[in-house]
Amino acid sequence: MSQTLRFKPWALPLKLVLAFGLGFAAIEWLPELIKKPSEFQPDLACTLSQEVCQQQDAIVRLSHDVVHPLQPTQMTVQWPALPEEADTLLLSLEGHEMMMGQYQLKLIRQPDRSFSGELMLPFCTEDSMTWQGRITPVSGSHPPLYVSLRMTQ
Repeated sequence: MSQTLRFKPWALPLKLVLAFGLGFAAIEWLPELIKKPSEFQPDLACTLSQEVCQQQDAIVRLSHDVVHPLQPTQMTVQWPALPEEADTLLLSLEGHEMMMGQYQLKLIRQPDRSFSGELMLPFCTEDSMTWQGRITPVSGSHPPLYVSLRMTQ
């Protein structure tokens, strides 16, 4: 009986190494396994600038070709297919080269039936980066507009 209750001297260190190894693996790989897939579709994306960016039946334009951090840039969207009661669009952007969180901006309907808002992206330590995202109506079932823009210091 005393033989079965006896512990092997190497069992505790082995269990500790195994526990630390599993913990490290969970910290490293678990976030990637549970991360939701990106909703951005680059093949449908339109690069924003002062030039007209047309997607579906909508037109998107920026007041500047290149966006600079912490400097306001006006964004205008003309989307005639949206119903009159749609008064707000939501722009959601995420950094492509660097994770900077999600930037969101409400674009409000103007008297000329366009939507506009002032885009002011956060400061970045890199000289330049690309922001990718989508524009969606707050209410309704229209497919999103996929957009990307370039920000430089």
